[in-house]
Amino acid sequence: MCGIVGIVSREPAAHHALSTMTQALHHRGPDDNGLLVEGAIGFGHTRLSIVDLSRRGRQPMTYLDRYVITYNGEVYNHIELRRELEPLGYSFQTGTDTEVIMAAYDRWGVDCLSRFNGMWAFAILDRAKQRLFLSRDRFGVKPLYFYWAPGLLLFASEIKALLLHPRMRGEPDIEYCRRYLSLGPGEYLDETAFSGVQRLRNAAFVEARIDELLKHRPTVESYWTLVPNDSTEAFDPSKAKACVGEYVELLSSAVDVRLRADVKVGSALSGGLDSSSVVLLANESLRRLGAVDLQETFSCVYRSPGTEDCDESGYIDSLVSYLNVRSNQIEPREEEIREEYEKMVYFLDTPPESSLMSSWHTFRRVSATDVKVTLDGQGADEQLAGYTKYLANYLAYANHPFSENAALAHFEATRSFRWLGLTAAGLRRFGLIDLLPALLRLLRKQVFDGRTLNQTLVYDSLNRLTNLLHYADRTSMAYSIESRMPFLDYRLAEFCAALPAAYKLHDGYTKYIARLAMTDKLPADIVWRRDKMGWPIPERHWFLGGLYPWASGEIEKSSFVRELLGSARAHRLVSPRASVRGLLRLLNLATWHRAFFEEKWYRSPPQVTTPS
Repeated sequence: MCGIVGIVSREPAAHHALSTMTQALHHRGPDDNGLLVEGAIGFGHTRLSIVDLSRRGRQPMTYLDRYVITYNGEVYNHIELRRELEPLGYSFQTGTDTEVIMAAYDRWGVDCLSRFNGMWAFAILDRAKQRLFLSRDRFGVKPLYFYWAPGLLLFASEIKALLLHPRMRGEPDIEYCRRYLSLGPGEYLDETAFSGVQRLRNAAFVEARIDELLKHRPTVESYWTLVPNDSTEAFDPSKAKACVGEYVELLSSAVDVRLRADVKVGSALSGGLDSSSVVLLANESLRRLGAVDLQETFSCVYRSPGTEDCDESGYIDSLVSYLNVRSNQIEPREEEIREEYEKMVYFLDTPPESSLMSSWHTFRRVSATDVKVTLDGQGADEQLAGYTKYLANYLAYANHPFSENAALAHFEATRSFRWLGLTAAGLRRFGLIDLLPALLRLLRKQVFDGRTLNQTLVYDSLNRLTNLLHYADRTSMAYSIESRMPFLDYRLAEFCAALPAAYKLHDGYTKYIARLAMTDKLPADIVWRRDKMGWPIPERHWFLGGLYPWASGEIEKSSFVRELLGSARAHRLVSPRASVRGLLRLLNLATWHRAFFEEKWYRSPPQVTTPS
């Protein structure tokens, strides 16, 4: 896991600018760094050594004296690809996946992307054809941003590196910031909170001649998507059993390949079904490999008065005892939140939805150990309908919505979602489904988009999930930890997209097929729990309590927030009775603007610290 930087320019690439930009990504790769300048092209790289820890894995790396790469990520099936390429005449000098990527590109061109199972963002220079090839993984786990102007293309893993180039003006995108305040972050959008800085979309690539890139804005193309199964077939117990077998096989394989590393691997454990499943399967795989040390798990807990409603330590302790793994736990201290929160905003680059203190502190705890890689449970909720909001989509197109609704009534706080779904089902039955969008606008119901369940799951997996992946990448990499996500194995994702809705929501339970798969493998109170929490944070207790004077003061003194909203409206929104979500969006935006435009922290970055 690493940080990458690139400059493509009409003039010779400035070595000093490239070096300065690369140094800004030291946290992404503290083990080594490298620069390569060839005329108008410069590549920079910071390395977090995970596979083949020797200096042979240093980047930028060349292959066949033709290709040069700067690469961030892991292609987990590089061993299998190497075995496929060697009989075709390719040889390798390292044990890294980096060489394999270049050999695959030489052999298959852009089609190599469909063969990679992993997470990545890379740039390859083809010296012979003077072409640049940029790509990002299917789900956008690994980030890649670019800035284009006539005669100049800059790209990097993080925006803070781009801001250090002398041609960068570094201004906020006002429309993006306004959208953020009303709708929240959009890490799946092309545009960012910085004017002129774009994301390379997930599952996308750019392949073009250098001279064309200097004349025209890059043309971005897609290479993969998910296809939803909109079948309304009824639940079949015998088919469910077969699906469980395939699901377990795919998830087990996804975990197995993500354990490939030459450093110690642990797991983030929240206490929910998804992270518990990953810990279980990793445990089984490690035992098969003959591992003698206990698996390390990492958890954020809340036992202090006023925060207990966010605490999942009971489930965490239950699983730790059940599987005999080592539990590393951390509880954020309120007196540290301000300092840690401000560091988080800096490392995120763009304002997030929340304070992210559970994720931030989990990886902070990892950094105090010798674990360098964690397996995490992100992605299952978007694939298997883990959120109660999906009940509306399911009931709207169910064959027997009212009987399904009776079973789903066991869920807490689902009445509004079920009502929406039943209303849509009624309109559909009488041929009035075309009235649904107008009705939703009238009722201001943004939680239901009118799609079928699987259409919405695919949309969220390829869009809204990207916000969460951004948070995971930045909070882990701030501490130089690599986060791997088995549920985002494309083979498993394609299986889940093709699975009919009846196997995802059934008998009053979300993620039904996943629960069946873990029955008798995990404690029943974890498998069949209904009170989904998912890395909760006691933000109301903190930010509308002891931290409110500081948070409201930061917002009130932000001239940027006042300019966006007007002084009177900004003042109204900063209230002890305000929603904590609205307050945090204002605080996040005010802190982000101060960090990147007023005080420019990237010129002297804050340092993360491990817990004592």
